[in-house]
Amino acid sequence: MSYIKPFEELCFYDDFMFGVVMQDKELCKEALECMLGFKIDHIEYSEPQRTIAPLYTAHAIRLDVYVKDSKRIYDVEIQNKDEHDIGRRTRYYQGMMDVDSLLKGEDYSELKESIVIFLCRFDPFKKGIPCYTVRRTCKQDASVFVDDAAIVQIFNCTAYDKIENESLRSFLKFVQTNKAESDFTRRLDDMVETQKKVEELKKVYLSWSLHDSDIRREGKKEGIAIGEKRGRSEAKLEDARNMLLESIPTGTVARCTSLSLETVQQLAEELKAEPEQ
Repeated sequence: MSYIKPFEELCFYDDFMFGVVMQDKELCKEALECMLGFKIDHIEYSEPQRTIAPLYTAHAIRLDVYVKDSKRIYDVEIQNKDEHDIGRRTRYYQGMMDVDSLLKGEDYSELKESIVIFLCRFDPFKKGIPCYTVRRTCKQDASVFVDDAAIVQIFNCTAYDKIENESLRSFLKFVQTNKAESDFTRRLDDMVETQKKVEELKKVYLSWSLHDSDIRREGKKEGIAIGEKRGRSEAKLEDARNMLLESIPTGTVARCTSLSLETVQQLAEELKAEPEQ
């Protein structure tokens, strides 16, 4: 079995905790504004670990934090290991986000600006640049800009000390070192500690970690027994039910169990309709 980090030792930069903390819309909004350098009017919804699989033949992606406002769609990913595929990964994520929007009935001309953000705790391009902003340009003439309304921002958190903006510098330092030295990062750190006290969340974290380990192992095999798949689905529904009974938000439940938000919301409605014992 692969190593599973103890729940009590989780930090903001750990994938599971990152998604849980960013479920707080105010903290998520402030983090986006800090990274992007402009104000966001509001967040229409926040859905961590959203799974997008528009076609049954397509390779599904699970987004760490997927939010939108009235003008843009944002995906925020935390990356702790350099798997040397960040270019193709950002390309695929951005393409799937567009397909997801088009399948909801939008014309391509109505696509919102999409921003994919990667918070890397390593330098993916080994240039020492704190933020790599990627846009589409013409090879023959760099002054020719192709406005496809798609932006990729890749933060190299190891270079936080090169950032002039104090708020962004302290945020990237917190992601890299887990040292909270500003009001915002202390609030993020406080939220991490608060979440660690939620006993049900600890149980779901273990289940979530084991589930991901199972997927990695089973990905090397040609098939999975139907009975095993059914058992995991039932276990996830039971985890979701227990979390909802503890008044944990539906978005957090969806993220922790890998169930769709629609499934969790339906389960919440069913629980409300049940007669009190």
